Amino acid sequence: MSDALIDLDDLLVGINHTAPSATKYRRLESRLSGLIGLSAGKIYTGYVSKAGNMTVRMMQSSRAQQAELLIALIPHPLEYAGSLEVARSVARRTGQSLLLIERQEDETPTWVPRDLLIGHQDARSESLKAAVLSVLGELRIESAPEDSVALPSFVPVLKIDERTRRMLKNAIASHKAIMLVGPPGTGKSSLVWEVIRDAQSDPSAYGMKIAPELMTVTADESWTVRELIGGDTVDKTGAITFAPGYVLQAIQEDKWLLIDEVNRADMDRIFGGLLTWLAGDSMESVTIGRAAPGDPTEIRLGWADTPTSIRMEEDQGNPGEAQQLRTIEYRAGQEWRLIGTYNPLDAQRIFRFGLALGRRFAQIPVVPPDPKMFHEIFVERVGDHSLSLEQLEELTRRIVRIYEIHYASPDTAMGPALFLSLPQSVLAGLKSPGATLVPLLAESYLMCFGPWLARLDDTLLEELGSSLSEWDALGHEWDWINHRLQHMR
Repeated sequence: MSDALIDLDDLLVGINHTAPSATKYRRLESRLSGLIGLSAGKIYTGYVSKAGNMTVRMMQSSRAQQAELLIALIPHPLEYAGSLEVARSVARRTGQSLLLIERQEDETPTWVPRDLLIGHQDARSESLKAAVLSVLGELRIESAPEDSVALPSFVPVLKIDERTRRMLKNAIASHKAIMLVGPPGTGKSSLVWEVIRDAQSDPSAYGMKIAPELMTVTADESWTVRELIGGDTVDKTGAITFAPGYVLQAIQEDKWLLIDEVNRADMDRIFGGLLTWLAGDSMESVTIGRAAPGDPTEIRLGWADTPTSIRMEEDQGNPGEAQQLRTIEYRAGQEWRLIGTYNPLDAQRIFRFGLALGRRFAQIPVVPPDPKMFHEIFVERVGDHSLSLEQLEELTRRIVRIYEIHYASPDTAMGPALFLSLPQSVLAGLKSPGATLVPLLAESYLMCFGPWLARLDDTLLEELGSSLSEWDALGHEWDWINHRLQHMR
């Protein structure tokens, strides 16, 4: 290590390795990135306390999946041999390079780089290997076998209006809270993940310094302030104490928070102090609770003036006082984001945003693609599935027509996802002797759309059914569907 260009002990000192923060190793990653020519978003560091955790730490995080260099910190020498064996499997499966750093228990504990595993051999990995060696000194180098197969890292790009994609990118760069609004199946959640992968690859494209990670939760009508922000709970000893909700957990771990289907919970009722906090006009924090009933310790929520989020505990008043005043403050970094998806067609469980809450979010409509674009999506995603040319053409024509009918009204328009699922049971049914396409398509449509159709008001259902009963859509099969809908209401 005498010829190393960086001091690992200095970069890792004072870190609580077991803390659930996504940014605790950013100083190491930032320093290393500048020396080996990778962006910090392409380096991912994980703490591997035992060999069995290696796969989860190195493959589960979305940021790890986007990285070119994985770093495993192994604190216990007795776990090193087992961790190395599992790391070989990770490198073979992902095609990524993986650096193992061991904490050696000498008179002074020291972090020492031991092995560099090369998952996929090409000019880029050779360049990375040379750069790592020049920075860290001598390492054992091991390359995966030539016949190793890396897991596919390609994710299809969502077909969506480019202005929608641009609005989301600019909103992420300039607003702390963003809401994607649109009917089901339009790809709202997929679009968020696309942005996450893009920001992880190049944070600077969003005016940011660090690559984000995402925590995802789905709202529910049973939510209260406790689920979203936090509140009293009973701990293992039976004492009542404060438990952080999803917002505080995400801030503590410095992960962006995605609340999927936010209108399934009554956000107007449970947002509480978040309304003031989300205004974000100053660094003033808001009190959101107490550590326990009768405890003067305040739980506060504020904003940090740094890119990263922090959790702070501070004593107030004079030591030795009968009741020592304290605060526990969660401060979201300037690069922290709250993202929601909102489905206005969910008529079963819907809570609409009030104006006070809605104006805290940059709201982006995500509309269904036009029928021409849906046709392109359908052809790309469905393929031939061993159908005859005649069957494939008829299936495509009818499903595109059904989509077009839904698209014609904002009250019935939906995204591609449900329509793309229609061929699955049709294809299964066509394997049976004597089965015909149109009845199978009607059955598939009822299975996929029935619960939503059953909640439509009679006038809207009649208008939709009139169009769907046309010869080029579902024809007389609509009468069969409509009869069965009466039993789903």
